[in-house]
Order: sequence, then C-alpha cells, then structure tokens
Amino acid sequence: MGELLWLGAALGALLGVLHGVYLYRSLVERAPAGDAPHSRAVALYHGLWAFVLWTLFGAYVLAFWVLGMLVYAAVSVAKSVRAAG
Repeated sequence: MGELLWLGAALGALLGVLHGVYLYRSLVERAPAGDAPHSRAVALYHGLWAFVLWTLFGAYVLAFWVLGMLVYAAVSVAKSVRAAG
C-alpha cells in the first residue's frame, strides 16, 4: 500500500508540473500587456496550486485509474463471454 501512495504521489507530481506549466503559460499569454508583473504572479500562484493538488491527490488518481482498468477488463470479458454464449 505504501508503494501505491509513493507511486501515486510521483505520478501526481509529474502531472502537476505539466499542468502547472500549462496553466502558467496560458494565463500569462492571456494577460493584458500593461499588467505583466501582476498577471505573472497570479499565473505562478495558479501553477503552484495545480502542482500541489496533483501531488497530494495523485495517489487517488492512480488508484481510481487502476480500479477503472480492472472494471473495464471485467466488463470486456463479460461482454465477450456473453456474445460467444
């Protein structure tokens, strides 16, 4: 269980960095030209929060992804058995 938490936190951190950079870039690009320092601070704030939240909830995302894959596999097998029978 501990490995799942660490793996989820690492996956969350990776996704958090990607999402944070995306948020920062998109918010800076949409900002008015005269408000550069304020818009960059707000963009950095949003990017850092995305990173923190992805890191904290990364284990939950990983667990739900694994659970979803197991349910998807079980439903696929059930459909193929039903179609063959």
